[in-house]
Amino acid sequence: MEFEIRKVGEASTKAVGGEGTRLSVVIPALNEREGIAEIVQNVLATEPLLKRIGIASLEVVVVDDGSADGTADRVARMNGVRVVRHAHNRGYGAALKTGFREASGDLLAFLDADGTYPPDRIAELCSVALKHSTDLVIGSRRSGAFSKMPPLRRLGNLIWSTLLSVIGGEKVRDPASGMRVFWRRCLRRLYPLPDGLNFTPVMSTRALHEGLRVVEVPIPYRERAGRSKLKVVRDGLRFL
Repeated sequence: MEFEIRKVGEASTKAVGGEGTRLSVVIPALNEREGIAEIVQNVLATEPLLKRIGIASLEVVVVDDGSADGTADRVARMNGVRVVRHAHNRGYGAALKTGFREASGDLLAFLDADGTYPPDRIAELCSVALKHSTDLVIGSRRSGAFSKMPPLRRLGNLIWSTLLSVIGGEKVRDPASGMRVFWRRCLRRLYPLPDGLNFTPVMSTRALHEGLRVVEVPIPYRERAGRSKLKVVRDGLRFL
């Protein structure tokens, strides 16, 4: 597998082929009523740029993972958005897998609903996927862009990236990033994937094992809105 780093803005914003490609952006959400509408609006706002790079259509799928605060109701009436509801909380990875199953795109993307990841960089990641025959494009928080990742989480990510780099023999900088773009055809090689918050590091490990071509693109990272669902010790041990 090939892990590469590209600087933000390095990919062309001109059409690069892939006309007719349909993009589905999956947003898993658990009690994110306060911020979910803004994230969805920002994703929808990328449509003009997506069309410039050859994306024919944009679909946004919000998977409400058993929220108790009306998260789904907040976006249910927004144009251009599909809402899928879990009757009870099933986990971050389970919500993503539901979204992938419900989505219609041949190019899939996902990002968190907490405002930490920049929706305006989706087109950049898609451009890399289209232009460079890349299987999986990861928005990397540890590749030079401005980041407000908490110190303890930064340390944990360093441990996981170092461990995976040693085991796999490839330099991996952000195995736990929650912003990615990949081709639907890759799912058959990436599955099985877990239902919990360890979904992303397992996905990176599976990609390495299966020899997929992966590119990491630096992205800025903000502090989340509201309380994090990640429990550093519990989820760190699960990642390990």
